[in-house]
Amino acid sequence: MKRLVLLFVMAVPVFAQAARYVVRPTYTSIRFSIVKWGVFKEEGIFRDFNGTLDFDPAHPEQGHLSLVVQTASIDTKNDTRDGVLRGDDFLDAARYPTLSFVSRAVTRDRSQWFVSGDLTIHGTTKRVRFPVTPLGVRDLPKIGKLAAFETAFTINRRDYGVLGTRWGAVPGTLADEVEIHIIIGAKQQAP
Repeated sequence: MKRLVLLFVMAVPVFAQAARYVVRPTYTSIRFSIVKWGVFKEEGIFRDFNGTLDFDPAHPEQGHLSLVVQTASIDTKNDTRDGVLRGDDFLDAARYPTLSFVSRAVTRDRSQWFVSGDLTIHGTTKRVRFPVTPLGVRDLPKIGKLAAFETAFTINRRDYGVLGTRWGAVPGTLADEVEIHIIIGAKQQAP
């Protein structure tokens, strides 16, 4: 009977549990860009956010990312423009103080990994899918275990109710497409 139990235990696959990483603002960048007047590419960054990443390099498909961004932390290097973007004509930070992303699936198509999940902006949630490039996982003495990933994708701001109607009086003032570029740098949480 003991041999049967031992054989059963050995035959059951043992999956390592994904480690919990904390997204570190020092190593993370959440950027965006949009074309203005059909000529200029305006760029910005969000400075205040937090998140967690569950990741096991042996089973990336079991990964999970949760990210919450403070809307008012938008920074385009122009205080007047930042105020307009925080206002009710765009992101309406007073009414919608956070933007968020929660992953739902990690899949692989040939050599490229993709993350699908729920992106919430301006109180509207849409399912998005974007490619992810692993930048590495490394355990450093006196620092800890680090993991980093990068992605770039495009969304339509109108899908999220970010209309900028007062700025749209001149056709073509702002493109509908917003390019998002994110680098996630995370440190493994202490057990």
